[in-house]
Amino acid sequence: MPIDPYSPCPGGTGKKIKFCCSDLVTELDKIQRMLEGGQRAGCLDQIESIESKHPDRACLLSIKAMIQAELGEQEKADATVARFVEKYPDNPVAVAEKASLTAAEQGGVAAIPVLQDALERCTEQIPAQVYDAIGLVARALIAENQLFAARAHLVLQLGMTGAKDQQPLQVLMRLNSSTSVPLLAKQELSPPPPPDDAIWKNSYNEAISPIARGCWRKATDNLVALAARVGDWPTIWRAIATLRTWLADTRGAIEAWRKYAAQPGVPLDDAVEAEALAQSIDPDALDLVDVLSVEYGVRDMEVLMARLTANPQSIHMPVDLARMGTEDSPPPKGAYWLMNRKAPEAGAELTPADVPRVVGQLFLYGKQTDRDARAELAVFRPELEEATAVLVEVAGDALGECRAEEVRTHVPALEQALTTNWRLPEDTPVEKRIALINQQRRDILLNDWPKMSRQIFGGKSAIDVAGDPGMRTRLLAAILLLELATDQVAGGFDFNELRRKLKVPELGAVAPTGEMIDNLPLTRLTRVEVKGLSDENLVDLYRRADAFRHISALRNLAHEVISRPSLDSQIDKSEVYGLLAQIEPDSAQALGYLDKAREVAEAAKKSTAPWDLAEFALRITRGEMAEADRLLYHIRDQHINEPGVAQALYQILADAGIIGPDGRPTAAAAAAAGQGAPDIVVPGGGGAEPGKLWTPDGDQPQGGKKSTIWTPD
Repeated sequence: MPIDPYSPCPGGTGKKIKFCCSDLVTELDKIQRMLEGGQRAGCLDQIESIESKHPDRACLLSIKAMIQAELGEQEKADATVARFVEKYPDNPVAVAEKASLTAAEQGGVAAIPVLQDALERCTEQIPAQVYDAIGLVARALIAENQLFAARAHLVLQLGMTGAKDQQPLQVLMRLNSSTSVPLLAKQELSPPPPPDDAIWKNSYNEAISPIARGCWRKATDNLVALAARVGDWPTIWRAIATLRTWLADTRGAIEAWRKYAAQPGVPLDDAVEAEALAQSIDPDALDLVDVLSVEYGVRDMEVLMARLTANPQSIHMPVDLARMGTEDSPPPKGAYWLMNRKAPEAGAELTPADVPRVVGQLFLYGKQTDRDARAELAVFRPELEEATAVLVEVAGDALGECRAEEVRTHVPALEQALTTNWRLPEDTPVEKRIALINQQRRDILLNDWPKMSRQIFGGKSAIDVAGDPGMRTRLLAAILLLELATDQVAGGFDFNELRRKLKVPELGAVAPTGEMIDNLPLTRLTRVEVKGLSDENLVDLYRRADAFRHISALRNLAHEVISRPSLDSQIDKSEVYGLLAQIEPDSAQALGYLDKAREVAEAAKKSTAPWDLAEFALRITRGEMAEADRLLYHIRDQHINEPGVAQALYQILADAGIIGPDGRPTAAAAAAAGQGAPDIVVPGGGGAEPGKLWTPDGDQPQGGKKSTIWTPD
């Protein structure tokens, strides 16, 4: 885009070039054309040549800093930005460039105050450099797991462009749909409107007016001053809490959320959700478990490996040892799981108490030039005693003395408690596996979690504080966070049963009403009485739950969508069935949903390829190779030329370990085929003899042939 005298000054002066840099119009236009042509190094030379005659021009400093940063010349960019800010301390572009560099070098949290400085200096329009800095800070905040603040910055960008900029919109949509992002961090926070009868209503609206320009810090200061004048009203403190959360002011936000929750008249649901939000951002509220590396000497490596191989309580780990080496250390000679008990011979009648559990991982390293042979035990601290006992019993006198213990990392205590480190007999039916896991998780949630000491309870457990009225909101918030954290894996566990056990208020159903449904927090979606929803509200909530990947709410809403004939023409119910199959932990039930999806698609004369592919992947997971073969031939014959089908098929085979990223059979798959194992099916190739590789483009094997699908253990 050419530069003319009436273009805005790229240096953020707020004037047109004609009124601040009229003598540089030709040079700036040349620089712009060079930038558009990708000639960044040439641009720097050109700018430095101009600077010799026109030093410290804002436009030149701005462009120079940008190019230096893009070229990775960080020290030079820092110096240019420092000079820019020194010469033009009130220039929003200069300060925005500083915010961008701060985000790149120190992180998003450190950059927020600088970005607020830039936004407060914007008097009319938002310069492009300030807008870009908002996006850079947002991405830095995501990398720091400051998701509430990142989300707020992305929404700010969207508001400035009327949602026309696709980049922040796409990032926001990825955050919303990610199952790794906590549901609470997807919540849409905003300062509430003041009560209609509040005598301080106008003062409140004036105090929050800077929010429209992104000046959250200024609005926060205004609200704190307002509270000092008119009192600690819930509306004011909720607004302060929201803004401090956007600003990643963790300590200030925690204080404000708790102050809001403690105000008279705040509904219990609102108070609990405010406390839950405070706990979710409080680093001191996260209970962590040490992951240890314990080093032992080795007296006899051959004897030790023989004993580990022979003992049923130690199992070879199916890993590629060669990939575990580093520049500083060769790969281990062996890797083993240590089990707390011998595996049963059959899995059909197992109970959770019978299942062998992995209590540690053992890695064996041979003698090095500067280091003796050693064994390294990787173990969670709570399982250290049990793992050590198993290792000593299995290894005997082949194991040397314990040399050192080191904390390698930490994991959340809840994550460690819910991790199913089981080794089930190979004949354990899939349904039995799921039932065992659900039974174990129910026991953990109902019986183990209430006994776990928590920092949020001052080192006490939920049972210890259950009778303390002063801890009621804190306990209810902790249960809500537990429920949200296990949304995808709780297996239908009723958390009201846990609340009843601890004698605290249960979460009741939410009766649908128009305005309330429109503003319903994500945390309450699963409580909506779906039968009372209008078709319009039902579809809106279903799509909202899907967009934010709220699994438990999706189950309730999707089943209601399917049950209503009035929605047959408004929504593709095959997709609803497909979604239910995707989120259903019971694979047998998931197969039933896929059958329904196919049935609806066929009735509408639509392709069944998505559901055939989904079932193909599920059959591989279940180890049902004959059914997987049948589906593979069907997909090849009926759907392979449909858009996206071949790529999806490749992805399924790659995820199963059957083919590598290059589309070729993996080494393990080829070895298995060469040893007389079932043949491997990969797309794209010709027919093959038994024991060779076969591809779906080749001839179909004749009846009686063994399964053509091979999957890794």
